[in-house]
Amino acid sequence: MIHECLFNLWNNADGENVSETYNWTHLFELQDFLHPGEQKLLQTIVEIATDYHKINNFIKRKLNQTANFEANSAQLNEKSTQCGFYLTAFCAGVHKTLDGYRKNIVALEQMFLDNPQLSLTFILSNVEKYRTLFQALMSMIHIIQNDNVHGCLLIGRLHKYVSCGVDQVAAAADEIIKSMNSVFYRHLCNWIIYGDLVDTFEEFFIRDGKSPDENFLYPEQMVELSLESSASLNIQKRRIRRPPVVRKFFINWDMVPIFISEDMAESILFMGRIVWIIRNDPRKSGDENYQIKNIWGGQDIEYYNKVQMLENQLFNNTEFQKTMEECRVKLTKYLWSIMLDEGNLVEHLHLIRDYYALGRGELFQQFIRVAEDHLKDTTSDLVVQNLNFIFLETARKIYGDNDKTYLKFELTSNSDITRTNPWSRLQMNFEIDWPLHIVFHPKVMELYNKLFCFLLRLRKTQIDLHKLWAEQVSRKKRIDRRVWTLRQNLMFLVNNLQYYLQVDVIEAQFSFLLKAVENANGFEDIIKVHHEFISNLLAKTFVSTPDEEHTCKNKRSLYQVPAIQCEVPSKVYSIIIKLLELCDRFCLVASIWDSELSDIELEELEIFQGQSDVVVESMLFILHRLREKASGEHLLQLLSQLDFNRYFSKHKTDTNSSVI
Repeated sequence: MIHECLFNLWNNADGENVSETYNWTHLFELQDFLHPGEQKLLQTIVEIATDYHKINNFIKRKLNQTANFEANSAQLNEKSTQCGFYLTAFCAGVHKTLDGYRKNIVALEQMFLDNPQLSLTFILSNVEKYRTLFQALMSMIHIIQNDNVHGCLLIGRLHKYVSCGVDQVAAAADEIIKSMNSVFYRHLCNWIIYGDLVDTFEEFFIRDGKSPDENFLYPEQMVELSLESSASLNIQKRRIRRPPVVRKFFINWDMVPIFISEDMAESILFMGRIVWIIRNDPRKSGDENYQIKNIWGGQDIEYYNKVQMLENQLFNNTEFQKTMEECRVKLTKYLWSIMLDEGNLVEHLHLIRDYYALGRGELFQQFIRVAEDHLKDTTSDLVVQNLNFIFLETARKIYGDNDKTYLKFELTSNSDITRTNPWSRLQMNFEIDWPLHIVFHPKVMELYNKLFCFLLRLRKTQIDLHKLWAEQVSRKKRIDRRVWTLRQNLMFLVNNLQYYLQVDVIEAQFSFLLKAVENANGFEDIIKVHHEFISNLLAKTFVSTPDEEHTCKNKRSLYQVPAIQCEVPSKVYSIIIKLLELCDRFCLVASIWDSELSDIELEELEIFQGQSDVVVESMLFILHRLREKASGEHLLQLLSQLDFNRYFSKHKTDTNSSVI
């Protein structure tokens, strides 16, 4: 009986047929003289053996499932959570923890051969110490089976056993986790060092979307990817080369181990995406002399080993964060240097100032004048095409062969543009060099286009008012004083608005931006100062309202947007638009007035004057109210320019108490 008992402790006579209701009594031919106490001892021994067999059968089953999956990858959708490298590593770790038990059984077998008189009590005293261990291992297996836990998430779920207070269980859990660590840190090293994500069983918490990231796609790129006919695309948009697509990678939060914080998970995703972008430089496919960039300065193996060394110990948050931070700093500094040296970041910022912020006033001044004459006989479907031609020809005549940066830009429209007011929908595309497309992504360029459209409309109105003045002066006839005064007041307001926006805001903010870029020390610094620049620029030009509740949840995310409420223009912006619309109508009507106004024309003039008073009063009222806020100090200069010597406000009862 003792020999059969030892055999059962080692081998399962019923193969894999070991269930929770497993009946052990059929294994032995119990004699009538077997004492109930001995029967109880035998039952306890067989229960321990049964737990061992259940654990062993689980190991064999999972290893077979993984082997079958690798032989037939089509079973991924069905069995991906039932097998994998982490479960294989778990089984290997469990198998190793059972070595002591197996050696003990072999020793008992030898002792029985030397002394056949061994008792059940002696056998039990030798194997009972494994009972707690087997119960803990069975608990781990139940977690895998009942909660369907797999992948790197399993490591976090097993950490509680390390601090359970039982040395034997803690040592076993330590061994199992170390076994799975080898898989986890191999995934981690390949991702953050080489930007590779080979995850057949989808066990790592970083996932490959296997598609372009829509946050970095422009509308026409989305159309192309939707498999629509390329012939339906706007021809003009093809002249500007769009940046390469950015592969979509994301975090599967259900798979993040408990010991990895949200910020750390975002940082790991961020590092791998940086490496992927650098290693997928689009220039390497068309340049035979292209040299693969050495991101780690020849120390990639050293950094790989630093990360991999963490697998030999239980998770140490301090060491882990220190190693990850060292890798992150190295990557962000390298990407920052690439942006400055190869991407020409400063040059791109100058071009944005020159074109989107109308820094090249001479170009847009001449462009608007020429375009105004040519648009009169242009059909609506050819407006954008003709405007592009005029823009390129105007730039070519002004700059010649000395400066061809204008070829990086083209005019477009975000909707159907009409011949009556083509300037209200006009936007600009910009050919952005790699890798700056992750800084100047579509959302950022949309904000720049809002500024461009606003400034262009303001400049157009300013030109129309000067054109009206020139026409009235050229007639050499007496002009009604009221017409002259209204035109002069409107011109004064528009001129000072334009000066404030171009000089006091755009030039000042751009100067701050260049200094901040010079002092930047990494890619994240560039993102931060650039977004602060956009937020301040759009807020102080009244194009958008600052989002005071905006918080950057993912400080180390590749895709970030400035703290701006994009769809909420400021109240000042709405008033300025009303002012520009008033100026447009006035220029259109006043251009056909004679020196002597008829009664109808006098009535129209009174309406214009009344609307002008309301707009000016409303604007000054809002600016005074905004100036009283902590963030409105910059408005004092604008108020002093618009209301010089209190020219407008002294004719009002009380600007600060007026009702809009």
